[in-house]
Amino acid sequence: MPRDHLKLQFIVILWGFTAVLGQLIHLSAVGIVTYRTGLAALCLLIWLRSRSKISARQALVFTITGFVIGAHWITFFLAVKVANVSICMVGVATLSLWTAILEPLLIKKRKLRPIDLIFGAVILVGVAIIYRSELEYSHGFLIAILSAFLAAAFSIVNSFHITKAHHLVITLYEMAGACLFSLTFLLILEGEIPLPPRSLDWLWLIVLAVFCTVVAFSQYIELLKRLSVFTVNFANNLEPVYGILLASLILQEHKNLNPGFYLGASIIVFTIAAYPIVRRRFTPTHP
Repeated sequence: MPRDHLKLQFIVILWGFTAVLGQLIHLSAVGIVTYRTGLAALCLLIWLRSRSKISARQALVFTITGFVIGAHWITFFLAVKVANVSICMVGVATLSLWTAILEPLLIKKRKLRPIDLIFGAVILVGVAIIYRSELEYSHGFLIAILSAFLAAAFSIVNSFHITKAHHLVITLYEMAGACLFSLTFLLILEGEIPLPPRSLDWLWLIVLAVFCTVVAFSQYIELLKRLSVFTVNFANNLEPVYGILLASLILQEHKNLNPGFYLGASIIVFTIAAYPIVRRRFTPTHP
């Protein structure tokens, strides 16, 4: 179990780096997702070859799940482009809240508890403070919150998928679905598949596709065999922390944020950190 949690933290660090990569790559949000998922699917197809064959029904289900993942990543990178990495990462920090709300709706054994609503209300206070203090980035912030909602949705769905096929096979079809989804939007919006304008963009895209997608995403699915969705998404609460730290270090974003952002972000991060501790105390049987 400690090994699983260490692996999970490594995954979260890689995901925290994705927002920075999104800012470094000179493509639109849809373009980034198209290249990211297309390269990831190609790598997995070459690696798995004939081992990737599954029933048509399973392939369809995994591919459709990939549509949701594609929508999540498009909104994620769009939030980075519209606002900045730090604003995006705080919006993504609402992931646990959405998981707590969606799990009872999608999983019959889960029940929505009053403690979830109380913590959700406190998080909304933090969201409101950031929204009011960073009106310049308000649209990007709302897009990031939508991205967190989509992430919670596909995380819960993937907890059902993990028993149906190998985690690399699931990742392959989901990346193919995400690529198909984003490629469709790319052709509608831009009418073509743009090439990355700078040679360094290709390096960042390969890092994004191989390490932050093939490695991180497939291992995340594999961990769902042993860890609950709530546990995994709780660990993801550190993704905004890693992302903001990396953005400050690499992009110097901390110079462009006002005190209201840090107050709201602190409320959200501390509330989410306290949530599992308080919930476990009041509901000892919660996984």
